[in-house]
Amino acid sequence: MSAMHGNNSKLDRVIARFQKRIEEANYYEAHQTLRTIANRYVNSKSYPDAVQLITHGARAFLTAKQGGEGTDLIFYLLEVYDLAAIAVDDTSVARLIQLLVLVEPQEPNLKDVATGMNNWSVKFGDCKFGDAHLHNAIASKLLEAGMVYEAERYFMLGTAESRGKYVSLLWNWFSQSIEDDKKDSSSIAGNFLSRLIFNYLFILNINFAVKSRDEFVGQLVANCPQLESEVLEKGETFKMWYFPQIPELNFLQLLLLACQTKDKTLFLKLKEQYKDASSKFQSQLEFLGQEYFGIIAPRQSNLLQDMMSGLLGGK
Repeated sequence: MSAMHGNNSKLDRVIARFQKRIEEANYYEAHQTLRTIANRYVNSKSYPDAVQLITHGARAFLTAKQGGEGTDLIFYLLEVYDLAAIAVDDTSVARLIQLLVLVEPQEPNLKDVATGMNNWSVKFGDCKFGDAHLHNAIASKLLEAGMVYEAERYFMLGTAESRGKYVSLLWNWFSQSIEDDKKDSSSIAGNFLSRLIFNYLFILNINFAVKSRDEFVGQLVANCPQLESEVLEKGETFKMWYFPQIPELNFLQLLLLACQTKDKTLFLKLKEQYKDASSKFQSQLEFLGQEYFGIIAPRQSNLLQDMMSGLLGGK
């Protein structure tokens, strides 16, 4: 069933009475009344009216800074989405994003709200990991709440806009790490570039991996002039920044090239030539070896499964 709309005079009167209680700050009564009436709609399978009423209620509570009641109704809305088998489309996703924007960053239920929304989009959408536009909104809200690691996963699975935000997130994180810990940029740059490259390669998004590499390394060269580098290009298909003193950055860029071209020989040579990086990223390379080059690892890698656990029902 696609996104639905309800519109009748009886429902309008219910919403008007509910809104009056909200304006009078009679939140408990408003919440109980709305849930009772919404239950009747659900029990009679009047799902369009239920969705309209619950959405209005959640928006009203969140606008009134009543996060507990507001998020409770978001959870209820997701229950109705599930019961009605509401498909992922522009309308059904936009409804959730509009509510998510109103949730306060410090709301204790925020992470569970994000997980619930994503689980619905996985179940009723065409994308394996959920809707990209919803991911973008979730990531932005989680980042606003200071949940950096959780936000990172959603940014990675989001839209082109999310990709730009993800690069900015990692660049700011990298810059802050240097400033706070007084670390040499050459010693940790690979840690941050590797997150971009591996995460996008894991989900077979080579286009985003290349664009993210270009942006992150471009900023590294522009903002860290002490790092010696040279641009290597071959036609329109190959470009990398060569860092004589940072082999790990060279390894990561050549690994990206190997996955782009599906060049198994290059992949194996890289593992042999860059032994330190190969050891550091052993589990990631096992997974890429299986996915891109058909190399079966001695043990089955669950790296992608582990990384995605938070998106598919994890807390």
